[in-house]
Amino acid sequence: MKAIIVLIVVVIVGLLAFNYFTTGEFTLMSSGSGGGETQELNQLRGEFRSLAREFRQAGRSAAMGGLDTTAAASAVLSELDGVEEKVLAIAKNAEDPEVQEEAKALAAEIAKFKKDIR
Repeated sequence: MKAIIVLIVVVIVGLLAFNYFTTGEFTLMSSGSGGGETQELNQLRGEFRSLAREFRQAGRSAAMGGLDTTAAASAVLSELDGVEEKVLAIAKNAEDPEVQEEAKALAAEIAKFKKDIR
């Protein structure tokens, strides 16, 4: 009985984590009813978080092992520029004002990250 409860808890935590990293929200079920712009924005938010994590990992590798991670960092920054362009396009062209605000907030977060690392 305890094993079943533990299994259920692990599955729920895994589902929450998956939805958080893919949509940026803590929900058990991702809402598929959102428009294409919302889904694309959530995907871009996930990409940004992943790229930020990769950049920090490259910095830690360089600091700890003395490795040259310039190429990895440059690749992450160029991908980050592409994500930022897409977010700005959504902010400019989105019909839903809420999506525009979310896109502007994400663009500001990306700009702050880029400023902090340079």
